[in-house]
Amino acid sequence: MLRRIRPRFSLLAAISAGLVLVSAAQVLAQSSVIVVDSFNRKVHVAGNANARRPVGGLAKIATGMVALDWSVASKVGVNVLAPVPAYAPQMAGINTLGLQPGDKLTLRDLIYATMMGGDDLAAITLADFVGRDHLYRLGRQGDPQVEFVRQMNQLAYREGATGTRFQNPHGYENTRTPGLSTAADIARLTLYAVSRPAMRFYTDQRTRNVTIYRAGQQLSVPVNNTNSLLGDSGIDGVKATSTPRAGGCVALSAERPASVYKQPNGSSLIYRHRLVVVVIGSGNPFGEAKALLDQGWNAYNRWVAAGRPIADEKQLLNNF
Repeated sequence: MLRRIRPRFSLLAAISAGLVLVSAAQVLAQSSVIVVDSFNRKVHVAGNANARRPVGGLAKIATGMVALDWSVASKVGVNVLAPVPAYAPQMAGINTLGLQPGDKLTLRDLIYATMMGGDDLAAITLADFVGRDHLYRLGRQGDPQVEFVRQMNQLAYREGATGTRFQNPHGYENTRTPGLSTAADIARLTLYAVSRPAMRFYTDQRTRNVTIYRAGQQLSVPVNNTNSLLGDSGIDGVKATSTPRAGGCVALSAERPASVYKQPNGSSLIYRHRLVVVVIGSGNPFGEAKALLDQGWNAYNRWVAAGRPIADEKQLLNNF
């Protein structure tokens, strides 16, 4: 179902492509939304999907992926300890763990706190540690936060998220110009994130205890996932957030059991089914995201029944 009015489409053509056109009143809805097939990158639902707007803590999807990509590239691993920098509290918005300067956590636990609990100090600490290492390897001086955000924006550009400009690693709206993106761009970043099994491991748990090393002591602190839809209808991630300027925002990933088709030669053809749902600027992000997921699966089913046609290349996220 595509929530954009295209007069040149006939209703019959839209239905045959797995799309349904809706009224202008729905197009003018406040939120920006998109539903995309993870494996074919087919857009099944969209409304204001290319509108640039604040995205708050959805920036942390890029933060988590830059940190994980750095860990793989550097071969350092996520079990290394990173200290909370002295300047972190001045940058922070949300400090769910009660972190203090000088505390140390593993990168693994920092990613949990960033992705599950939306902790801003955890994101700042990740950026400080990884940004410093980037600068060291490049033989450059500079601000590690600035370097890390540069990496976030490079990741966005590489994934085709050209309408995105992140300002910080946490999404807290403490800059004159907040981080801006689009529903379509956040979908691109989410698709990249869910393509990595490691990231799904950080987003599909309801709760997780992390360890803070403080003044010779080890503190075990629970992190609760802010994604209240986790586990509902196959939802296994990815990020939920709410800020004054961005409103309620959700990036969901949901998978259904794969379909297996026996072939005449005795082999099997396996189709996996995963949708990504993005909602930006909603007064009821979880309710809207769940409704969009149901709507997306209905459109997906019609599309599959029609033979998975791509009537228009603009229906693919790469060209959206």
